[in-house]
Amino acid sequence: MESKRLKKIPEKVTIPLKQHQGTICEALVKKGDQVLIGQKIGKSTSYYSSDVHSSVCGEVLAIEEAPHPNGNKVLSVIIEPTDSMETVDFVSSEHASPEELITLIQEAGIVEHYGAPTHAVLKPEGKNIDTVLINSTSSEWIGGKYKTPKEYADQMIDALKLLMKAAGASKGAIIVRKDDKESIEAFEGVEVNGKALKVAPLVGKRRLGHYFKDQDSNILVASQERIYGKKILNFFTYNVTGRKVKIGNDPTDVGVAVCGVKSAKALYDAVHEGRPYYETVITIEGKIDCPEYMLVRIGTPFKDIIESCNFEGEIGKIVANGVITGVAQYTDEVPVTKGTTRISLLTEEEVLRDEAIACIHCARCVDACPVSLVPSRLTVLADQGRFDEARQMHIENCIECGRCAVVCPSKIPTLQLIRYANDAIGKAYEDAAPKESSNLKLGCCGGE
Repeated sequence: MESKRLKKIPEKVTIPLKQHQGTICEALVKKGDQVLIGQKIGKSTSYYSSDVHSSVCGEVLAIEEAPHPNGNKVLSVIIEPTDSMETVDFVSSEHASPEELITLIQEAGIVEHYGAPTHAVLKPEGKNIDTVLINSTSSEWIGGKYKTPKEYADQMIDALKLLMKAAGASKGAIIVRKDDKESIEAFEGVEVNGKALKVAPLVGKRRLGHYFKDQDSNILVASQERIYGKKILNFFTYNVTGRKVKIGNDPTDVGVAVCGVKSAKALYDAVHEGRPYYETVITIEGKIDCPEYMLVRIGTPFKDIIESCNFEGEIGKIVANGVITGVAQYTDEVPVTKGTTRISLLTEEEVLRDEAIACIHCARCVDACPVSLVPSRLTVLADQGRFDEARQMHIENCIECGRCAVVCPSKIPTLQLIRYANDAIGKAYEDAAPKESSNLKLGCCGGE
């Protein structure tokens, strides 16, 4: 699917010096400096950090705290753009070694949509990665501009090989949604290592291990149900590979690196064109007259994107990264960041203002939970501050998909209360006792 570029140049762009989990970048520019497209304006100060680049030509107006889509304020570089499209010199690195690729990923500012610096995912300190996964199961994570589905498939296979090379991994797979016919047709028949690919369905207890043997290939494309949520990585890893990730750990602890389409495309562009990560594709939804997918420069205010979309009616709410699990914005001056995947525009009529009533014990939230928790009980414990008991009921397993809140007839803010409890638990317990996720013990997910 081809995305359209936002042509309007904003009056100013706001580029946060922290668009990733980890330490904030050190500013390399000061007020009054002139910058070019692709110029590094923020330098990593630790391994778990990622460089930041200018997405426009222009003059630095200020370096100050500015609104961020996560609801906080972050030290940012404010730039007044010009019409110039001049860029720094881009140099390809098609023959880079694994070590050079890791350095390139950090210096190109490539970050996963969930916030982790991609180089730290591929080469975590003290761990070894043997399998790389590209999660392509959600449309809002599509990143880049592809003229045809075939071009998308070819670039993703190339990107997967680059990610595997950087990680030193022997196996890799791209996971698409099973109802995404366009992607499945694009990958079917693509030649890899002299063999035509066949998209493998992940059904029942069958995992990637079966298909690596069955197809006698170290690179696969597989399909499954869409999985979404703020904390899906451990659940996704188990679903795809059968490897169990303990609470408090992440997929890298079992040798798996999970990347997104955006970071894969960004690596492809950095290697073949020398371009750092300074623009991204986002999804726009609402009563609008504009393309669903839009390629925008990082730092572009939401306001400029909304103005280009011809929204019908009065905007009642702006939500970043999905109406179910996203963050409602208090201003339209917040900028697009590397972690922005979707902007949802709601009319006044669409904004829910129902008041929560007492739980009627219908258990719909239990039926909807993909990891077999009891959200109704966890909500009560969270609301009463009984975090120890909530922890005993495995509240940390919540992937924050929001299904429980959607189906609740009492309109209880289940997801928000669970997040509140998990934040409190995270601050109270530095070292969680190692144990397997409760959903795996209960057997809801199968396994080999």
